[in-house]
Amino acid sequence: MSKVGVGLLLTAVLILTPLWAAHADFKVGIVDGMDIVSKSSEGKRVQDSIKRKSEELGKPFATKRQDLARQVDEFQKQASMMKEDARKRKAEELEKKMQEFQRQGADAEKQLQQFQEQQLAPLFQKLEAAVKTVATEQKLDMVLDKRNAGLLFMDPKLDITDKVRGRFGQ
Repeated sequence: MSKVGVGLLLTAVLILTPLWAAHADFKVGIVDGMDIVSKSSEGKRVQDSIKRKSEELGKPFATKRQDLARQVDEFQKQASMMKEDARKRKAEELEKKMQEFQRQGADAEKQLQQFQEQQLAPLFQKLEAAVKTVATEQKLDMVLDKRNAGLLFMDPKLDITDKVRGRFGQ
């Protein structure tokens, strides 16, 4: 188990132990939020949108990568026949092109990340509202996310994913 998982588990135990001791009727629900979001019609629409954006941002890089690889290959073949100063200039030129390519790639990755966050934010807000509704209906004191809580075991009857999915809407 990862250090983060162990840390989350220990934190949950430290927080929950006094609560369980002080309140015998303490009720916890477990929900798989990513499952709900990813399997919903809205979630699938957002996933498709993110995939299209990724392809849109990635298309120019495929041709640039091939062109850059071709230029490097040509340089390597001709380098032994070039004069020292010409070889250095060409190597520096190629290095600048590679750095620019990497910078553009990082910018595209950042754009995709921002787009993904922007697209997913409304879904996570809707999920939070559905979780709050089910938690109130079920009189739960706490709801943990199945994927982020570092759970090693849970009683299946604590899993409220299907009830939240119903409130979330498919």
